[in-house]
Amino acid sequence: MPINERTNSSSRSSFDPTDETVNNVINVSTSITESNSSYSASGGLSGSGYSHTGAFADKPTSNNFVWQSGAGINYLQADVDASVYKPLSLSRTVHNAVDNPYWSTPTPTGKTGIGLFQGANLPEGVSTLFDYDFDFDAVYGNSGNTGFEGTTGRIDLSDLEYGDQLRVRFDFNIVPQIANTTVEPALWYSNRDDDDNITFTFPLTTQPIFYGGGTVGNTYLNRVEISAWITSNEDVNALTLPAIKSDNPVIIQPLGLLITIIR
Repeated sequence: MPINERTNSSSRSSFDPTDETVNNVINVSTSITESNSSYSASGGLSGSGYSHTGAFADKPTSNNFVWQSGAGINYLQADVDASVYKPLSLSRTVHNAVDNPYWSTPTPTGKTGIGLFQGANLPEGVSTLFDYDFDFDAVYGNSGNTGFEGTTGRIDLSDLEYGDQLRVRFDFNIVPQIANTTVEPALWYSNRDDDDNITFTFPLTTQPIFYGGGTVGNTYLNRVEISAWITSNEDVNALTLPAIKSDNPVIIQPLGLLITIIR
C-alpha cells in the first residue's frame, strides 16, 4: 500500500486561467533531471523521468478548452453532505486538443497519445504515464461505491518498478462559494490485485487549503504535490486520479498534471 510521503501546497489569488498555464508548467518541469537509459547495479532500470497533461475531461470546448471566469466543475452541497472526494476525469479528446508541443527545438518526437512531451522525458522502460481511454463503468459498472464510478482516464502506473516514487503535481483553480472553506486535494487511489479486483480504496492527501473572509467568488491557483511509493503488484496495477474534497460548495477548474517518477 503506498505511503503519502511528501505534501505541500501553494495558492495565488485572482488568477485568470489562460494558455500560459502550460508554459508555466514547462518552466518548472525543466528543473527536473531528464531520464537516462543506464542500469543500476542491482540490474533494474535507473533514471527518473516525467510527463505532463492538461487533458481534464470537463474543460470547455466552447472556449478552446480554457476555463472562463466562474465556470468549472461544481462541488455541490450534496457532495459536502456526503463528505466525498470528487475524482477528476481525463479525456483523449481534450488531450488531442491541448497536449501539443509549442516548441521546435528540440524537435518533438511526434508520438501522440502520451502527454504534452510526447514521451521525450519518460523514465526508461515507461511507455506512458496516462491512460486517456480507461472507462471505469465499462470495466466495473456504475453501481459500486469506490468513488470512481462515472470517471474516465487514469494515471497509468503499469510500467513502473517496485521502489519507484510517484510524485504528482496537481494544478487547479478553486473558486470559493462560501467564506471559511477548507479544500482537501488528493489522489483518489484504488489498489488492484493481479486479476484487476479492487482491494483497497483511499485518498492520498496533501495539506488542506483554507479560504477565509473575502475569498468568495475569487479564483485561486493552487499547485499541490502528492507522492507515494510503488512497492507491490497492487500499486503497479492501481487506479488513481486527482480528486477534491471540500467542506463547502466550490467551483473546481482542473488545469494540469505533472507526473514525475523518481528512482
